[in-house]
Amino acid sequence: MNILTFKGGYRFKGFTGRAANKLITLDLPSTVRIPLRQGFGSTLTPKVGVGDGVKAGQIIAQDDKLVSSPIHSSVNGTVTKIEKVNYFKRSIDMVTIESDGDPGYEKLAGATKEWEKLPNQEIEELIYKSGASSLNREGIPTSFKSSIINSEEVVDLIIHGISSEAYNASLKTLLEGKNLYNFVEGIKILKKIMPKARIHLALNSRKKDIIESVKKLTSNIEGLKIHALYSKYPQGYDEVLIPTILGKKFPYGYSAANIGIVVLMLQTVLHVYDAVVRGKPLIERILAFCGQAFKENLHVKVRVGSSLADILKDRLFTHFKHRVVLNSLLTGVELADLSLPISREFSQIIAIRDDDLRRFLNFMRPGFHSDSYSNTFISQFVKVGKIATTNLRGDQRPCIQCGYCSEVCPVDIMPTVLDRYIKLGINETLMRFGIFNCIECNLCSYICPSKIHLANNLKDAKTKLIEAGCDNSLCILPKFNLKGLDDYKGVKNLR
Repeated sequence: MNILTFKGGYRFKGFTGRAANKLITLDLPSTVRIPLRQGFGSTLTPKVGVGDGVKAGQIIAQDDKLVSSPIHSSVNGTVTKIEKVNYFKRSIDMVTIESDGDPGYEKLAGATKEWEKLPNQEIEELIYKSGASSLNREGIPTSFKSSIINSEEVVDLIIHGISSEAYNASLKTLLEGKNLYNFVEGIKILKKIMPKARIHLALNSRKKDIIESVKKLTSNIEGLKIHALYSKYPQGYDEVLIPTILGKKFPYGYSAANIGIVVLMLQTVLHVYDAVVRGKPLIERILAFCGQAFKENLHVKVRVGSSLADILKDRLFTHFKHRVVLNSLLTGVELADLSLPISREFSQIIAIRDDDLRRFLNFMRPGFHSDSYSNTFISQFVKVGKIATTNLRGDQRPCIQCGYCSEVCPVDIMPTVLDRYIKLGINETLMRFGIFNCIECNLCSYICPSKIHLANNLKDAKTKLIEAGCDNSLCILPKFNLKGLDDYKGVKNLR
């Protein structure tokens, strides 16, 4: 099997604090706070009021006229509060529910092991009503306005487990035991509702045992192709994954769904299986606890709406400062307010040392535990024990023209050149040099030896260009026959 890759990128090696192949289920929370905007789609209006009794799995917010998916109570109990909350820089309604301690949940009507006999619309309704259709960047298309396109318009479905981030959920843990068979069954379900789609399963090339197991179980699925991909960051981004696997150009600034492609992660497929076969709504997630600040790096199954404080209680070291980050070491937002709840988008919680200690002549130190892009003696031979911290080891310095940022850029732009023209304020050159092709992976900033905030500078410049009426639509629209454009613009404006 050929191993696919792309130009640029970076492979994170030997970081300590990766999640072990261990999964535990956390205790039922006494209180949950359910955000009424989760995953892909619009903010919803609550269908319940204060004092109402609710069941776990009961829909508490739904709007079939908007691009959205229903949201559920994750516990049995009573609604005690509905309020506007600033949740990741968005003001949305939050429903607080006091649990009665019953761990059961209300099943979706119509779910069955004999799902092959169901009409496609009934399968789509189960996926939609479960909330699974809200997952990943553009959701899962159904006939219930859960995405900007419908299932008949999907030409390619990509399901991936690349593990290209510095920290990732373990594929072995996600697919352990019956979950491997459930995962394959989930693929078959998606194939049924997307009859015109070619199925692409993209897996980390180093997980040979998983690839072989999946290959045997999927051999009878027509139109499915398995791809082994070299695991380097940011291979999991749609903008990188689609050209790598399909050889197609990506409409930067738009979405995979706009060109009829759906990209899903492994856990999403498991939620699809749970919805259609078991009748289980999306009321819990598997999270990976990563980073050196955790006392134990493992995976946990937890109810949606549980507070970060409850989840992390007694699990973090307290003898040093730490920073908690959502999902990605390079692009994840800081989880500074631990009173906030988890939502469907959570897959990893990363806790690293918050270190601002200055060290004399740090640039001359060998740095056995530091990650480095440069091909130094130390970085070549030290493969394990690298520690991720927040310490930049110094201040910004002038660009030394090393070219590292251009080497790693996955979309083949030149960040340092763009940064120079940003300072000069020459907008036409910024457009010509492809500033809107930047996918904001932050890799250029990560490897820069001068510690220049290249990614932030490019992002700010793009925002200013858009505010000035400049974007890349004139470059993109004539080259692509984009689908669902109006709905995409509507949802994008809300994000």
